[in-house]
Amino acid sequence: MRRLLYVLLMVLLAPLLLLGLLFYMIPILLRRGSVSGTAYEPLNGRVMLHLMGSRPDPAALKLAGGLPATNGAFMALMLRPLLWASWLTGYLPTFLKYPPPRPTAMGAMVSARCEFLDQAMLDYAAGAAQVVILGAGWDTRAYGLLEGHAGSLFEVDAPATQALKRAAIDKTGLDASRVTFVSCDFNRQSWLDALKEHGFDPEKRTFILWEGVTMYLKEHAIQSTLHALSALPAGSRIAFDFLSREWLEGTWAGKMARWGAWATYAEPFTFGFPITPDFSGRLRDHLEKHGLALDRCRPTGDEGEGGLPYGGLVVAVKPG
Repeated sequence: MRRLLYVLLMVLLAPLLLLGLLFYMIPILLRRGSVSGTAYEPLNGRVMLHLMGSRPDPAALKLAGGLPATNGAFMALMLRPLLWASWLTGYLPTFLKYPPPRPTAMGAMVSARCEFLDQAMLDYAAGAAQVVILGAGWDTRAYGLLEGHAGSLFEVDAPATQALKRAAIDKTGLDASRVTFVSCDFNRQSWLDALKEHGFDPEKRTFILWEGVTMYLKEHAIQSTLHALSALPAGSRIAFDFLSREWLEGTWAGKMARWGAWATYAEPFTFGFPITPDFSGRLRDHLEKHGLALDRCRPTGDEGEGGLPYGGLVVAVKPG
């Protein structure tokens, strides 16, 4: 009954939601191909989880107020009505569930990433002298989850995207004084070399967060990133998410997702990790080629025997 009421309310709110979507998409389309549009999706998810009270992230809400697409009109006409509909009907749609149920539907991917990667950061960042957020986008962990971290904090991203984020930080008054911002084109430049130019010490144990990035890179950029981690001290770790190659290239849903990302954001999915027939075994073999060990992992999507997950979550470690 609650679900039916929610659907009916969504139908009634459709004109309002479509208008909000227009205010959201216009700023993205105006910067399409230069500033990451896909970075908004995990930010929106974190903002909604924060407003629902299930995953506190005040920095995400604050940063959203300074970015072009998450403007006041979008918040008032689309994002908040989605939350109000849930509160009024008592129905919690998949994208608002935190922790997310398993197996993890595509709509709960942001929640699954938050749960897994947050926990990895809580478990390992404290033991690292340096934390690097690769392809940071609109990530706000450096202003929340890592607020008490005693080591060095780095955010690495493409120049145009990073410039827009820094402008939003200045506009909203977020305290980024402990963060070192490093600009880098991951497909053409070594992120490790870029970091070294900004005070990164390759002799210190490091924790790297790599969220929502692998699927947009070329294979050589993936390999070089994993290889670079193997040059860091023992105990250094990287936590990341990925799409599976078999799902991306061999299913109708994967091909539609690839087309949708290109059509909407001009950011097509270009890489997937092979995972069949043995999910953890294939990941372990892939990491060992780069001198790394599989620390922990979990599939996202179909977890049944013989099923095909659409992706997964991984923590890899430089063994010692």
